[in-house]
Amino acid sequence: MDQRICIKFCVKNKIKCADAFRMLAVAYGEATLDRSNVYRWYKMFSEGREDVNDEERAGRPSTSTTDENIDEVKKIVLANRRITVREVAEDLNISIGSCHSIFTNDLGMRRVAAKFVPKLLNFDQKQHRINIAKELLDSAAATVFPRFGPL
Repeated sequence: MDQRICIKFCVKNKIKCADAFRMLAVAYGEATLDRSNVYRWYKMFSEGREDVNDEERAGRPSTSTTDENIDEVKKIVLANRRITVREVAEDLNISIGSCHSIFTNDLGMRRVAAKFVPKLLNFDQKQHRINIAKELLDSAAATVFPRFGPL
């Protein structure tokens, strides 16, 4: 949306579209809108458009991934971490795809060993895992296996 505001500014100041695109490329680098989108927005602003936001899209709006459903899914999974996506979807009467989307996109969870857990670990948790892994490696290196010798 920032780039659209910049394009609108260039239109108002009568800066050519090619120059506006170059300025955006310098300012935003790889995150710059592609040339066709810059030209499309430039044309719309030149024709009198004022709003920089997208217009409503046609089609059926998403009704399953509402804040209420997200909160309900969170409550259900915190009460029982071994519940399946299918069971949650049936409980809330939403599709399995919507339920899966809520788990992965909205709640940032994934299934690990048949249990839903948050994806992100904090620094202390990561450090604890590293320490345990080092201890296991050290104990395995110190262990002599008669048939194979030391590791």
